[in-house]
Amino acid sequence: MWRVRHHPHPFSDIISDTQTTTAFIVLKVELPFKCNPEEFERIYQEKYKNKISHGFIRSSLGLSESVRLKLNGTFKRWLYLLDEDNRHYRVQYRIQTALWTDPETGKHNYVSIFPNFIKRYCPLCLHMLEYLSCQVGKGEDILRHIDDPEELILCEDRIVRVMRRLERDCARANYPAFLNSRYTDVYNRPIILSGKQTAQGRRFPWIYALVITARQFFGNNTGVLALVNTVINL
Repeated sequence: MWRVRHHPHPFSDIISDTQTTTAFIVLKVELPFKCNPEEFERIYQEKYKNKISHGFIRSSLGLSESVRLKLNGTFKRWLYLLDEDNRHYRVQYRIQTALWTDPETGKHNYVSIFPNFIKRYCPLCLHMLEYLSCQVGKGEDILRHIDDPEELILCEDRIVRVMRRLERDCARANYPAFLNSRYTDVYNRPIILSGKQTAQGRRFPWIYALVITARQFFGNNTGVLALVNTVINL
């Protein structure tokens, strides 16, 4: 059951799995860029929970039918999103886990299956990060660009910390260049960005650069960070 409610300490109550995860799988799920809570619940059930099967896990991990495999429960997480009116809300959901046993060593291996619109262990939906990277200019307060009627976040600092972490990762690994290189390998030409697509003046220029590069890579205008997450481990 989804729950959308106020909490006085946002981002502080994320419940992580208590088992040691040795692998993870990213499942591609088509989630609207701005999604209402009821629609999120439906998509979670139909496009995430109902798509996870033993066959899917075996195929993703390259496991043969002889390998013992079982679904072994879930763990709770909170996710922060924007609805169609840019209202900020949160839902509690569960990440599916699985366990497979190495037939040679008998070692247990734990696996977590994440939908691609979630950056692992990040409380903000990738759609929300993408929206903010495109909207927030240098020196601007993030909260100017979202409506927070339940006052889930009283200060932008908690969002900023999440975005700065992704910004550092993008810069360190140069995700835009990596994506451009993949594009060049396929089409024998690089992605060329116009002057209007410059990241200059953006508060999070590396995330923005990744977004505009991904738009050409995937041919979509929105929801591209979630698609990037199927190519690069964000």
